[in-house]
Amino acid sequence: MSGQSRVMRDIAYVSQEAWLRNATIRENILFGEEYDQQRYEEVLRVCALKPDLRILDAGDRTEIGERGVTLSGGQKQRLTLARAVYSNRRILLIDDCLSAVDAHTGKHILMECLLGQTPLMLGRTRVLVTHHVSACMPHADYMAVMHDGRVTACGTPDEVQSQGSMSCEIQELELELIRKQQAEQAVCDMDDRAEIDAAMLASVNNPRSEDDYMAEILANLAEQRGADPATIDPVELDDMLVEDEEREYGYVRPAIWIEFLRMCGSTQFWVLMAGTLLLENNASIFQSYWIRLWMNSADGSGSSSHSVVFWLATYTLARTSTMIIGQASGVVRKTGVLRAARLYHEQLFARVINATPRFFDKTPVGRVINRFSSDMSDIDRDILSNILEMASDIIEVISMVIIVSSVIPPFVAIAVFLSYAYTRLSIYYMGATRELKRLSSVSRSPMLSLISEMVAGVESIRAFGAQSQYIVEIMNRTDLYYQPDYLISAARSWLGMRTSLSGSVVSFSATILILMNLDRIDAGLAGFILMYTNSFSSTMMFFVHRYSFCEADMSSVERINQYMLLDQEAPAFSDPENAPPSSWPSNGDVEVQDLVVEYVPGKPVIHGISFTAAHGEKVGVVGRTGAGKSTLSLAFLRFIEAARGRILLDNVDISKIGLEELRRSITIIPQDPVLFNGTIRFNLDPFNDYPDELLWDALKRSHLVSENNDVSASSSGTASPAEVAVEDPTNIAGRMSGIFKSLDAEIKENGQNLSLGQRQLVAMARALVRRSRLIIMDEATASVDFDTDDRIQRTIRGAEFSDSTLFCIAHRLRTIIDYDRVLVMDRGQIVEFDTPWNLLQIKNGVFKSMCEKTGEYKHLRSIAQSKYDRKAAAI
Repeated sequence: MSGQSRVMRDIAYVSQEAWLRNATIRENILFGEEYDQQRYEEVLRVCALKPDLRILDAGDRTEIGERGVTLSGGQKQRLTLARAVYSNRRILLIDDCLSAVDAHTGKHILMECLLGQTPLMLGRTRVLVTHHVSACMPHADYMAVMHDGRVTACGTPDEVQSQGSMSCEIQELELELIRKQQAEQAVCDMDDRAEIDAAMLASVNNPRSEDDYMAEILANLAEQRGADPATIDPVELDDMLVEDEEREYGYVRPAIWIEFLRMCGSTQFWVLMAGTLLLENNASIFQSYWIRLWMNSADGSGSSSHSVVFWLATYTLARTSTMIIGQASGVVRKTGVLRAARLYHEQLFARVINATPRFFDKTPVGRVINRFSSDMSDIDRDILSNILEMASDIIEVISMVIIVSSVIPPFVAIAVFLSYAYTRLSIYYMGATRELKRLSSVSRSPMLSLISEMVAGVESIRAFGAQSQYIVEIMNRTDLYYQPDYLISAARSWLGMRTSLSGSVVSFSATILILMNLDRIDAGLAGFILMYTNSFSSTMMFFVHRYSFCEADMSSVERINQYMLLDQEAPAFSDPENAPPSSWPSNGDVEVQDLVVEYVPGKPVIHGISFTAAHGEKVGVVGRTGAGKSTLSLAFLRFIEAARGRILLDNVDISKIGLEELRRSITIIPQDPVLFNGTIRFNLDPFNDYPDELLWDALKRSHLVSENNDVSASSSGTASPAEVAVEDPTNIAGRMSGIFKSLDAEIKENGQNLSLGQRQLVAMARALVRRSRLIIMDEATASVDFDTDDRIQRTIRGAEFSDSTLFCIAHRLRTIIDYDRVLVMDRGQIVEFDTPWNLLQIKNGVFKSMCEKTGEYKHLRSIAQSKYDRKAAAI
């Protein structure tokens, strides 16, 4: 066990799906390690993070939100890589860190981080899982080729090539490129090595101090704003994405109470509720008074004018009536509880589900869970019951005062004095418990957020051996959560001691008054009065407790009402005069006019871009990580509303129509595909709109099933959900992993039983099923091997997508090199937009430079030229 722990402490893991903490960039990189300025700066350099930090207002102090929502896919991947590199672990397990970055950044990471001979990487074993075989193979000391969970070849690169086991992973042209690349790469590396060594020497001899680092951030922020660095307040560097959870202070506003009562029922409901409460209370008083009459009915000899049966039967009838009235009151009460809970839940769900994406960026999931769990639980269980019991206590107290005062008038003065004392106690008590309840509600959210974060990143946490760190943190957050509850219990004990003392005063005073009036108070009446005076103090205590509970629980309603004010997305459907035709879009013509997109007001991410795409055109979108490519795709679906400009789809301004009308007409295949817990059929066609044959065809074209799969047998649903078709080793399609035999095959939550590449293929199949006129692919094949990617691209170029306008965001330039046009973006602007061949003719062009840095320039150029020649011949 000690040996295993020692090994685990020596491993750093970079997962294929980047897992990040809801913290700042620096905290994510350090991950509990001590801060070393020199080492930290070098990590930022080798992981190519410095250019990204320069465009952030707060640099590495920027908060990235849950799951790194404010970062691009490439930035998230490099941040997780930086976390592993910064650690002092000697073994680095890196799962495909190059798939989400552009070619230039990928080369930098490969040469400076993974292969760098800096002191940072000396003596460290680097195990890399990758599809970028042509780039990595020349530099590997050892290789292992895997297929179906087995190692099919291993050894040095030359030994693996000689075994002939890489025909599926590397095409013949790639093998030729690999042979040439070592010499070409050596020349390129020599050109950069002097500059790299100089930078390394400078960082070692002149490490920046924290003051220098702060000055640089202030200068960058001032440059962005066009201001003097001296005018920038350092407090502004705390770019806190996640704000403190909102919390009210003081008494719960009357409007909250009124709204809750209205949710419980109409006026008729409250009249019925008040009637049952009065009947129940009066029936209880009648029972006690009936016993007094029974006792006084006996004469001196002990006989009574009525039989025991009469008195007992009447008492039983009164008791039974009280129980029936109580049950009826309970039914009416539960009706109100269910009505209020249902309405609040429906409204809360509608407001959250239609909230703007910005809300989810800056709101931890724990806060949302807290509203739907704990706060809704208070409405389901406590609030209305406490309100009605409090009303019952008021009625009971008033009845007691009236009854006792009618017999002993001086008791009125005692009741008034005690009411004043209880009022003062309750004000003092409720002022504390109300705020403690609010603190308890607020402190629950961080605990829930941390738990969800731990569940999502359990592999990384275990790989880094950070369990103890998280255990300490969850214990600290749990302590913070229970501290208010402990103080609430202490406050209740404080109130109980004082109300018990007050109750003794009431009982003592009533006894003295009875003794002073024995001449007109019989024994039965004296017992009746003493019983009620003894319960007076407990009833008053219960009233104070219940009112405090109501006040505290109404803070849950208060918190739910806060979410009723969330900013909402646009309506799902437009007004009839703005509604698009039923056949829209019929072509897929796209025109973007002076588009400006902002996540935060005043801080544009896309700066006034304009371009057009014709029907059926295939447009590749490329650019450095963080250039705004994914933001552009979100703008098409209006997940981010345009701050200025517009997007026209078939001459219809998409900002004028409903979101449902827009989004059902566009298909997006995201970089991080979302799958649902269910079957393959449900994930492809959740509304059962398409026949099984079409679903199977989409799966085949996405290479998720083999070509010889028996559709008729499989679609019957008789096969086991987990069954997988037996593959023919000679069938290339059959070698694809994740080949399902039945449309009822299970997909677990978030697709956990599939690899990231397989999830991207399922998302691709979903797009094939919908056959939208506009399709957006955001790195949709980044995590699949090159052979599968090539086959998918042939599918895209085939008849299935011939009538669809396609935007493909890609870091693999070979993916889009034969597209109709390529859109090159940098820092939210279009720097080049033309056919691939024309872009390669631009001297010192950005796209040409990107192709050159891949090490495959000749191959890419030949493909682009072939595309150009075919098009010219067709004309």
